[in-house]
Amino acid sequence: MTAVTDVNGVGEALGQALIANGFKTAEAVASASPDDLVKVPRIGAARALILIAAAKEAIATKPAAKSSAAAKTAAAKPATRRAPARKPATRRPAARKTVAAAAAEKRAEDAARKAAEEKAAAEAKARKKAKAKAKAEKAAKKLQEMEAAFSKAKDKVKAKVKKKDKKSKKGGKKKDDAKKDKKKDKKKDKKKTKK
Repeated sequence: MTAVTDVNGVGEALGQALIANGFKTAEAVASASPDDLVKVPRIGAARALILIAAAKEAIATKPAAKSSAAAKTAAAKPATRRAPARKPATRRPAARKTVAAAAAEKRAEDAARKAAEEKAAAEAKARKKAKAKAKAEKAAKKLQEMEAAFSKAKDKVKAKVKKKDKKSKKGGKKKDDAKKDKKKDKKKDKKKTKK
C-alpha cells in the first residue's frame, strides 16, 4: 500500500482532505473516478485526472524500485515520504495604512506645508525689508546731495553779497567823497558870490 502523500502533487493539506473523504491510499485514488475526486475540496475536473494518473504512476514505480533488502527495512519501518520543505511565499502583502498611520502622515504633510509657507513668508518679508532699506539709503543719499547743493548755492550767494558789499562800499566812498566835494564846491561858490 502506498500512502496518499506519496502521490506526486499531493501535499499535507490535500492529503488530509483526501483521507477525510475516504481516499486513504494511492491505490484508492488510482481506482477512483474523476467525479468522485471532484467532490473533495480544492480538486477540480482537470486536477482529478492529473491526480489519478500520478497515483497510478506512484503505485507502478514503488514496488519495482525497491529491492528485497529495502523491502525488509520498509516492512520494519513504516514508509513515510518526507515532503520537500517549502519556503514560505516571498510575496509581501500590500502595506495597509492604519488610521493612526494615515493621520500621522497627514500631520506630517500639513507640518511640511506650513513650514514651507512660513519660509516663503519669511523670505518675502526679508525681501520687502531689504527693498525698504535700499530705498531709505537712496533717499538719504539724495538728501545729502541736495543739502550739499543747497549749501554750495548758499555759499555762492553769500560770496556774491560780499562782493557787492565791497563794491558798494568802495563805490559809496567815492560817492560820499564826490558829495563832499560838491558841498565844498557849493560853499566855495556861495562864498564867492557873496564877496
